[in-house]
Amino acid sequence: SYSTAKRYKYGFQVPRNYEDAVRIDRNNHNTKWQEAVKLELDSVNSYDVFIDNGSAVPADHRKIRVHLVFDVKHDGRHKARLVADGHLTDLPLESVYSGVVSLRGIRILVFLAELNQLETWATDIGNAYLEAVTSEKLYIIAGAEFGDLKGHVLIIHKALYGLRTSGKRWHDGTPYHINDLWARLKKSGNYRVIEIPAMDDAGVLPHPNRHAAEMLESMRKDEVARNGNDDFFYLQMLLKT
Repeated sequence: SYSTAKRYKYGFQVPRNYEDAVRIDRNNHNTKWQEAVKLELDSVNSYDVFIDNGSAVPADHRKIRVHLVFDVKHDGRHKARLVADGHLTDLPLESVYSGVVSLRGIRILVFLAELNQLETWATDIGNAYLEAVTSEKLYIIAGAEFGDLKGHVLIIHKALYGLRTSGKRWHDGTPYHINDLWARLKKSGNYRVIEIPAMDDAGVLPHPNRHAAEMLESMRKDEVARNGNDDFFYLQMLLKT
């Protein structure tokens, strides 16, 4: 069946779960998938996504599960992403809509930038959702992929990927770095700034001067933004070379 059939991408077998990842690594005599899992969980820990509650189960929280999604990038990198099983949570009564730019909007913007000989920049926010705090009261029981924390009760503190409200929480709580950047650029009045949010692809800045470049570089040093240059992929589309 589809759920049990082997999957391949760019010549690499893609695991279905953590146990499958360990098995594939053992068969291939390497640790590529386990290293991808470690990299993801190290990132999750650095963002304080979970609060370790030991063995105590919080009375006002719902238990859900999490799972790992595996993928292979176009350059052969192995990628793992920890995702919550959001379908186990209640349907939110509030609106959780988070608007994003259309592909047509991106193309129009790049076309206008090229037409007016403007330099086009974009930036990608690393682990965007994990910058926001969730409003949902949920916890998980850590699995084997969590190492020494296996069996611990972990309260979900950040807007983990897969939760119903994570998109809205990210949209409402855009990191102050980004808000500060847009505000400073717009206030200068020396050039136009157009923000086009699309999940973790934060925006495109036509015609940045030296000050804009310095601010983007500052964001990269803070490990908030990546790929802030004029040769970039936006929503996995190569817009300029």
